[in-house]
Amino acid sequence: MQVAISSLLLVLILLPQALKAEGPSVLRLCYQLQDHPPFTFPANNAQAPGPGILLELIQAAAEQAELTIDWQRQPWKRCILALQKGEVDGIFPAIWQAERDTWGQFPGRDPQRGQPVQREYRLWQVDYPIATRLGGQLSWDGQRFANLKYGLSSPLGYLTRQRLADLGALNSVSLQPDKALLLVASGRLDGFVIERNISRALITELQLQEQLQFLPQPLLQADWHLPLSQPFYQRHPQQAMRFWQALGQQREMREAELRQRYMP
Repeated sequence: MQVAISSLLLVLILLPQALKAEGPSVLRLCYQLQDHPPFTFPANNAQAPGPGILLELIQAAAEQAELTIDWQRQPWKRCILALQKGEVDGIFPAIWQAERDTWGQFPGRDPQRGQPVQREYRLWQVDYPIATRLGGQLSWDGQRFANLKYGLSSPLGYLTRQRLADLGALNSVSLQPDKALLLVASGRLDGFVIERNISRALITELQLQEQLQFLPQPLLQADWHLPLSQPFYQRHPQQAMRFWQALGQQREMREAELRQRYMP
């Protein structure tokens, strides 16, 4: 009897530790402070078809993986910094680049073994067109720009901004997307680069459809991912993989419906 009681006490002592080892029930995720329809909408927007494509996908994946999301919003560069410091467990959306292995764990990526990011666990496939003034002289052949005058802009912390800098085409002044598009329309900025659907929504909101155009070739085509912090992944690799797998499954199941609802 005494042995049985001792065994029961041992189980009760070890149970909380075992449960904790399975992983946390809350996932702290950071995303950009500024809303970007159709991917994120303001919470109080009664006209929106929902919270946004990304928020719906991530919420559904979290429920499938039995996780609760602690949504946190900051400027994008602060989200990256918070991930590096382990103050949040993940950020979205992010495009993989080799240098980003230092601050985030992308799904399936193992730089030591040369394993690439697993595309099937992506959030969304996107492209970044170049919005220019209708009738403007700027051209882009996929390798270089011609007829640059004022340079182009893209949001702080975006891979597209670094790409423009590498091409010697970046206007270094930091601008909010709406301000940048207005400058492009007025001929005081050569172009602005952001994800295609976000750009379309902004152009429509600003009523610039008759003043702006997209160049034929985008600056960038890529996959959006949800990288997790290195500390979170090292502590909970199985839970991280379950969550990424759930993301991929939810996107496959719901992409057509989400496109129809958010991108009619």
